[in-house]
Amino acid sequence: MEPIVYVALGMALGAGIAGAASSFGVGIAGAAAAGAVAEDEKNFRNALILEGLPMTQSIYGLITLFLIALTAGIIGGGFKFAEATTENIIKSAILFGAGLTVGLTGLSAIPQGIIASAGIGAVSKNPKTFTQNIIFAAMAETMAIFGLVGAIVLIMSIR
Repeated sequence: MEPIVYVALGMALGAGIAGAASSFGVGIAGAAAAGAVAEDEKNFRNALILEGLPMTQSIYGLITLFLIALTAGIIGGGFKFAEATTENIIKSAILFGAGLTVGLTGLSAIPQGIIASAGIGAVSKNPKTFTQNIIFAAMAETMAIFGLVGAIVLIMSIR
């Protein structure tokens, strides 16, 4: 396979999977938020914050997309791995792996949306549990952070 295919797939999978997962997570939490606000408009602020938590995985995907594009020279110059040499294919495959890592760990946005949804319900009944529910939802985010760190390490390994 040509190096550009590995790089393009890495960028697409990193941003695409994480972005799609964030959409599901925000959608799940958003449905709960709408119900909580319908019961009492005072729930809006807390519900909005909890609903927004699953969006961060899409930010990680976008960051990874830009890092891969910069490393490969797609942004700011010509494509560095244009020739299909063994070295270029390996570097491109590493970038593919970086994107795939962020994309797959970005799937954590879906359970995070489920947790945030439950948290919105809990906070609407007892606003004092807001901090605890933020922490519960943030636990799912940990996997995405690990994935982003792993991707950065992979990207930084390319010289």
